Amino acid sequence: MTVTVAMFIKYENDKKADMIASPSDRAEVSRKAVGAMGGKVLHAYGTVGEYDMMFIYEMPDMSTVAANMMLADASGMSKYHKIVPLFSNDEFLAAQKRAGEMSHTYTATEAK
Repeated sequence: MTVTVAMFIKYENDKKADMIASPSDRAEVSRKAVGAMGGKVLHAYGTVGEYDMMFIYEMPDMSTVAANMMLADASGMSKYHKIVPLFSNDEFLAAQKRAGEMSHTYTATEAK
């Protein structure tokens, strides 16, 4: 079973300066890196504001997502990034049902 995640990236300012001076296809770079780990980039978007790019991709599992993030950090390309796990509507509905079934087992405070 694969996992789907959104990854938001903020590039280092000097790296953005390099990209302006010599444009590079960051989506293609990500496709190669994610593909080498057994994943697939589904979508790549440029953004403005807090982040510079957003990728939606599938990976074999969350430990592979973590490995990808470690390599992204080690490259020095990004200033910071954020991973958001994504769920299909069916998976989200199943989570709601499961939480409802388990709601009697959870309390925010200790019982006295």
